Amino acid sequence: MIFTHKLYAVVVTYKPKLEILEKCILSLKDQLNKIIIVDNTPDGCKDLESLRIFTNIEIIYLKNNYGIAYAQNVGIKKALEEKADYILLSDQDTMYPSDFMEKMLLCFKDKVAAAGPLFLDIHTGKVQFFITRGKIGFKKIYPTSGKHEVLQLIASGTVINAKYLPDIGLMMEELFIDWVDMEWCWRAVSKGYKIIGNADIIIKHFHGEGSKKILNREINIKSSIRYYYTIRNAIFLSLHTKTLNTYYRGILFFKTLRNILLFTTISDNHFKTLKYALKGFYHGILGKLGKLDEDH
Repeated sequence: MIFTHKLYAVVVTYKPKLEILEKCILSLKDQLNKIIIVDNTPDGCKDLESLRIFTNIEIIYLKNNYGIAYAQNVGIKKALEEKADYILLSDQDTMYPSDFMEKMLLCFKDKVAAAGPLFLDIHTGKVQFFITRGKIGFKKIYPTSGKHEVLQLIASGTVINAKYLPDIGLMMEELFIDWVDMEWCWRAVSKGYKIIGNADIIIKHFHGEGSKKILNREINIKSSIRYYYTIRNAIFLSLHTKTLNTYYRGILFFKTLRNILLFTTISDNHFKTLKYALKGFYHGILGKLGKLDEDH
């Protein structure tokens, strides 16, 4: 592939399954100038060394779990130092079609800060949706083609226009994990930039740690500690972010209250999940962010 722009990827890993990570890397290695792997695994995942057979890969070991936002920022800063034009953010378990970057770059016109594809949730086998502003709150749309202005994207598969990062800023590290991608998108939109969902391309992605069907609806399952971060950060953002107006912040707050009950109900360990969810709610109100001390 002949590159007309300097294209980088930042892939964040945490105790990765090497066979899945290899599929991710193989799907990307010929589409980019460089892939930066930032490893959050405590003491470092030595299995990553086998990936050095690919000449356009750099591995940065953090030797501790500092959270996805911090790790993304480490990779983004490195890409910016090397004058990257566009930076793809990816999880360790996402697979991309061979024309991914080619099609994604078509999105970048008229102050587009970032663009992302639709994704197929491997757990459920279903193609997910985009989120836009609706007349009543957040609106899900299910396009099958075309480019659509959206409110937010999940991080994995999102391509960022590097030239706008000095104005928008980097990821909010205090969130640690969950809502990091949403907060950055809201911040970009609040500054007058566009976020584009490209329905002409679909990636494969493991969303959450599994799924459970509740009333004909597939709900993603996470660990109890992840529910802590999901609840805490949503409550914090609903109370403290200035990038959403009061109406949307109110909707986010009350949806999160509902999710405390939902997450507790679908969890295999109801009491543990409720304990972490309530702690997340309390910490979100207090504005107590960062890594939970109990999380090792």
